[in-house]
Amino acid sequence: MFGAFASMVTIALGPALQPSFPILSYLRFDPAEIIDMVALLLFGPIAGTLTATVHFIILSFAPGGTGPFGASLKYLAVLSTFVGVILVSRLGKLSFRRAGASMTISGLLVRVALTTLANYLYLIFLAKFLFGQDYAFFAQLTLSKAGINLTGSEFVTFILGLTAVFNAAHAVLTMVLSLFITGALLKRAPQWLEARAWFTNYIARKSD
Repeated sequence: MFGAFASMVTIALGPALQPSFPILSYLRFDPAEIIDMVALLLFGPIAGTLTATVHFIILSFAPGGTGPFGASLKYLAVLSTFVGVILVSRLGKLSFRRAGASMTISGLLVRVALTTLANYLYLIFLAKFLFGQDYAFFAQLTLSKAGINLTGSEFVTFILGLTAVFNAAHAVLTMVLSLFITGALLKRAPQWLEARAWFTNYIARKSD
């Protein structure tokens, strides 16, 4: 259900209501990632991964979706953020604020590392090989519209650097809003959620 809702949000909002990243305008901040993350925080890694997977499948093939190319990169970004969050859960119980800050930083670092590697592979050959998309040409065309003309290693470094900044910003935005929503739900229904929410397993029972 969460995955279908996330897909509906992505498709319904459309590019017009998804803020684009400066210069690389094809990179957009998608609020639907918040739904994926809330599913992880409330119901755990299996439910979160299932939500992200349904989101990916619907975006790949539904009318109005991003298609497999864009959906695959979004899927990797979400899952890599999940990995960072889950790694912090191994540290034991922390206060809500410390857990949230640690998960945000870890999610950001893992997301940037894995998506940078993936974007490099996509730029070099994977996008054309797997999806028939000339990612490098499209990226160069986008840069040229902004008055930036680069080739070779300078082009690759510039694209990867800007995309890494975008992914870092998206990770922070997603985590902060997801934690805010989770915290609000915990306050509204503390008995029900604290007994069942995955995130609360790693929150110390004391005041921040």
